[in-house]
This record gives sequence, structure tokens and C-alpha cells, in this order.
Amino acid sequence: MAGRRGALIVLEGVDRAGKSTQGRRLVEALRADGHRADLLRFPERTTEIGRLISSYLLKEKNLEDHTVHLLFSANRWEHV
Repeated sequence: MAGRRGALIVLEGVDRAGKSTQGRRLVEALRADGHRADLLRFPERTTEIGRLISSYLLKEKNLEDHTVHLLFSANRWEHV
């Protein structure tokens, strides 16, 4: 069986709801069971675009909604 794909698990919720904590726990459990697992978190705040998104989320910068949407998309492409 060539090119078998894995699963994509997405955790969604409001800020400070515990998504990162639950994601880390899930990855640890999957790895303990012998599965390969990676954790990706967005926005990735270490990039220039990520820092701009972060400043918006912290209400330090006011951006138009469409702009923020495009920034989130660009932030994911940065990771690729």
C-alpha cells in the first residue's frame, strides 16, 4: 500500500480554552501508543505575519476583518 495518509485532528475553540494543552496531551498519548504525531499551532506567532496577527488578537492593532482572514491564511502558508 503506497502513500498511506494519516489523520488530521483539529481542535477548535475560543482563546484560552485549553486547545494547546489538549493538543499536547493528545500528541503525547498518540506517541506513547507508537504513532507518529506532530502538533501544529496557529497562528504561528514567531513569524512577521504571526506577530501582526498576535498584536491584532491582543487588541494592540486594529485591522479590517478581511485583512485578518488573509493574514491567517498567509500564516499557514508560511509553515508549508
